[in-house]
Amino acid sequence: MNLFTSYWSNPALRKTDAVKVSISRGIPRWPLPFSYRAARLLAPSRKTFELRSDQAFEESYLAELEAAGVAKITDLLTRISDEEGGRPLVLLCWEKPGEICHRRQFAAWFEARTGIVVPELESCGRSRSSRQDAQGQLF
Repeated sequence: MNLFTSYWSNPALRKTDAVKVSISRGIPRWPLPFSYRAARLLAPSRKTFELRSDQAFEESYLAELEAAGVAKITDLLTRISDEEGGRPLVLLCWEKPGEICHRRQFAAWFEARTGIVVPELESCGRSRSSRQDAQGQLF
């Protein structure tokens, strides 16, 4: 399974054939030039989202991922990819690269438990990971 992360307004999303998957609590209110799927299991809960401390947020979000379990999460992502012809997935939320973001917390957590590298999709359409070859080219 090929996974990437990105943000809703990344212009590279228009050019990629990857399945866009919302893992945010909300979705854009502007017209999107692509369709998307939702994986609410990976969105922070309201309780976690309302935490004001970055450290408390991360601890709470990671606890939510642990409670859901890597098997359930992997099954969900695999099912979405399989239903979309085995295409790669791009997990989407709001923050731009470099900002504190739950999608990157998820990526680190998922890699630690599965060994699957989940790089950030850059605006130019390339991933940020130096281990890009582990998943191959997206374009």
